[in-house]
Amino acid sequence: MAKNLDPKSFRALMSGWITGIALVTTKDEKTGRNIGIVCNSLTSVSLEPLLISWCVDKKVKSFPDWENAKQWNVHILAVGQEDLVKRFTAPVADRFAGLDISYTDSGLPILPNVETYFTCKTFSKHEAGDHVILIGEVIDYQDSIAQPLTFFRGKFLPGPHA
Repeated sequence: MAKNLDPKSFRALMSGWITGIALVTTKDEKTGRNIGIVCNSLTSVSLEPLLISWCVDKKVKSFPDWENAKQWNVHILAVGQEDLVKRFTAPVADRFAGLDISYTDSGLPILPNVETYFTCKTFSKHEAGDHVILIGEVIDYQDSIAQPLTFFRGKFLPGPHA
């Protein structure tokens, strides 16, 4: 039997799909400002070349930054890093304030204590309703996560151990 297909009920339905949590960061080339956003739409796209994708809401304040970003880092969060999610979803002016940020050779911010991240260059962008799908070509990565942080029905949960 068909249900009422409104955005609120659809969002509740999709919250039953367990996801990992990532933070995507970039640097505004003109101002030098660090930019970061929480992402749970990360997926592998291709092995030849190495491509990943994620989606950004057109309504977020940083949307123009992501539209113009040529490179970005995707940080895979581990159990115990819930504070980073809260920091990057809070309505504050500088989400990077007080963090011990390091940088890639190309100047992209790397979050502290994040064991796994991908450095990507924008490969393509695709309109998708109220979001844009960003596809990035992986140009470097570090992989040493022991246990990922996941999200299910509005709650943080530990993922499996490596």
